[in-house]
Amino acid sequence: MSSLATPFSHRACDDQAIGRLRTTRLGLTLGSLVLTGLLGGCADENQVTSVKFAPACPTIEVPGVAADRNLYDGQGLDVAHLVSQTQIVNVHGDCDKGGQDSSHRPLTRVRVSVDLHLERGPAATQNRITVPYFIAITRNGAIVDKKVFEDTFPLTAHKPSETVSTPLRLIDLPSGSNAHYSPYTLEAGLQLTHGELDYNYSHLLPAKFINTTPESTR
Repeated sequence: MSSLATPFSHRACDDQAIGRLRTTRLGLTLGSLVLTGLLGGCADENQVTSVKFAPACPTIEVPGVAADRNLYDGQGLDVAHLVSQTQIVNVHGDCDKGGQDSSHRPLTRVRVSVDLHLERGPAATQNRITVPYFIAITRNGAIVDKKVFEDTFPLTAHKPSETVSTPLRLIDLPSGSNAHYSPYTLEAGLQLTHGELDYNYSHLLPAKFINTTPESTR
């Protein structure tokens, strides 16, 4: 099994605009991959979702502009109107030998989870937060396929700050003849509205995640 590395990256932000201190982010790399099919997935009772694409262990990237989500109540953009903040702080998982696909090609199974830091804002009215996020496959910067997930976590006035992990997302990829290279990349980020994306561009310096190549085991 190959473990995913978790290198550090530093992120500066507009403290006054979003009312929090600078943060340190974690990033990761899985390897590389080749795609064979559409993303698909539905959570089972154990909250594990199966997503199928294709070969090797993919490199994981987090687009810096999609690493933060600041949700407001629609009455203003100051701290008093802040409902919640969500930050991606880490992406982690591992790779292992899988089964075979319908063409009897060997598969690599990749397990990926996203760590999130959640903050409850002064304008929050509920004791939970629903976080939309995506997993996408890209090649040469173009999106080949993408799946959006939503997970809900408790966030109460008695415990307004929490770091949580999403359920594991399972990816089965044909291993291919080269276990260490592929033109495909797996991206994970928060699924933002146009307004949230514009806010990030206007108020934040994008988070930077530094990838490293994990060791593979035979």
